Amino acid sequence: MKRLLVTLALAMIAVPSFAAIQYDFMLKNTSDDAARPSSDMTGRAIIDGFRSRVEFLSGNLYPPNTYVISADSTGRLYFVDPAKQWYTEINTAGIASALGASNIKIDNLKADLVTLPDHAKIAGIDTDHYRIAISYDITVSIKSIPVKQHVETEIETWTTMQFGDLAQSFLTRGGHTGNAELDRLLETETAKVAGFPLRQLVTTRTKYDVPARTKLDRPSSRTMTRETWVTRIRETTPEPAAFSIPVAYRRADQPDLPRSATQTLTFDPGTK
Repeated sequence: MKRLLVTLALAMIAVPSFAAIQYDFMLKNTSDDAARPSSDMTGRAIIDGFRSRVEFLSGNLYPPNTYVISADSTGRLYFVDPAKQWYTEINTAGIASALGASNIKIDNLKADLVTLPDHAKIAGIDTDHYRIAISYDITVSIKSIPVKQHVETEIETWTTMQFGDLAQSFLTRGGHTGNAELDRLLETETAKVAGFPLRQLVTTRTKYDVPARTKLDRPSSRTMTRETWVTRIRETTPEPAAFSIPVAYRRADQPDLPRSATQTLTFDPGTK
């Protein structure tokens, strides 16, 4: 569950250039791999500078009525479950560093950006339509055995500059992994298209080159699709409490904290 939460947070949390915004969105994942069943969700996000809150409203991807908040540009995320009255903290900067330290090798990276002529209206806003085709070879070690994968990703994005230029990934806040090849791939996926994405369709086709001598249970290929679609968006003035953890909530990894150690996290500038 924690890995899934991090994945969504990295995909959904963005940084606006000026006004705070609130938007409702849907997300759907599909795959031709039986080990990865389809999943979906609807959510609502508030983005105010480096502060953000993403609520999971419905679907089978995350428990409904849970939410994630971010405090600043440090990469710390707080996942909150009101039903259990607990929260947990994840340091995405640490995750980025761990990725950089892992034995991942990227070769033959190619990318092609095409600007398409249509300007579809999404959530009542005219958009610019882009398509990015990316291909590369990635080598990772599974049980100490190097496995090479050829990846082809097509990203169709419909964006608007009405709300400024927003980064598409939490990792683009300067949280580089330290692996030059991996950082170049992340930048290729996120830096080529300006504006806030109101709709995005990502199709990833992966071909696996598994050594014949191994017994790794891997398909020879996999196609995965992720679609996100903003259904409503507007500027807003959020209440400070939207980015706070209720004082009575406990850390999930410290269930026996004494009452005096439980604090309200306001995330306001200058708050410690």
